[in-house]
Amino acid sequence: SASSDGVHLFKPHAGAISSLAWNSSGTSLLSASYDGSVRAFDANKQVFEEVFATYDDDKMYSGKVGYGTDQGYNSWIQSMEIDHRYESGKCFFLSTSEGRVIHIDSRAKGKVTFNQVLSPKKINTVNLHPEGYIMATAGLSTFVELWDVRNLPSTKKLKSLASHCAGRSINSAYFSPSGKKMLTTTQSNTLDIFEDAHLASGVVKPMNSIRHDNQTGRWLSTFMARWHPGTFSDQEMFVVGSMQQPRTIEIFGGDGELMREIRGDALTAVASRCCFHPNANKPIVIGGNSSGRLTVAR
Repeated sequence: SASSDGVHLFKPHAGAISSLAWNSSGTSLLSASYDGSVRAFDANKQVFEEVFATYDDDKMYSGKVGYGTDQGYNSWIQSMEIDHRYESGKCFFLSTSEGRVIHIDSRAKGKVTFNQVLSPKKINTVNLHPEGYIMATAGLSTFVELWDVRNLPSTKKLKSLASHCAGRSINSAYFSPSGKKMLTTTQSNTLDIFEDAHLASGVVKPMNSIRHDNQTGRWLSTFMARWHPGTFSDQEMFVVGSMQQPRTIEIFGGDGELMREIRGDALTAVASRCCFHPNANKPIVIGGNSSGRLTVAR
């Protein structure tokens, strides 16, 4: 309606929402929350449906997909990543505050494919390489680690295929669309770019480490540099917020060269979380601040 300016408000969760992800067709939006649930929004029917929730080991929940996955009040869903190996968007990874990665297949009756402790501390992001075998995790342990998902689940204590220590916690780690590069945002004030990390073993080092002030402080969401899901002129690029004054959003090329700084009267606060629109012929950047305001730059 005219009174809402086309904006629709939904409140499907009882806690803060930690992740949002559209399926490949754009018909379903998955939302993961600190309340321990994942819900799917049907864009056509305009309704949410619970597809997964964590439950403790009480026998009354034994028929639930998430039975036994609730680890107590200190455990919550930190991030979610759709498993792109399945076009339906009904399979996804979750990382938790106590170092677990859970893979859920919500097709048919649903099942937990694996529930594995991969870190002694919170995992901020989990990301699957475009080829579908190598998974990157990063978080408070100060390590970005690479795993072969074909080895999961495992009854043994797993060791990562490759890893890098950033010295301080890592906000995020994402593979580029081609899979050639991996990008991390660290609390050591760097944006680190790795080349062919998915093929590496042992200790890996970044091909380029960009100095970048990532100290957003206590009250602002952390920076998480994100790749454009496609390419322009055969070049990959990524976007990240900035602590600069006047307020700025930065776009970098895949090798780490600064391509553009976005400023303007509409950008009044630190854009902690930024991304690109996926289906545009020209780059469109969206920046979100910790007050809930979005800025769109064309």
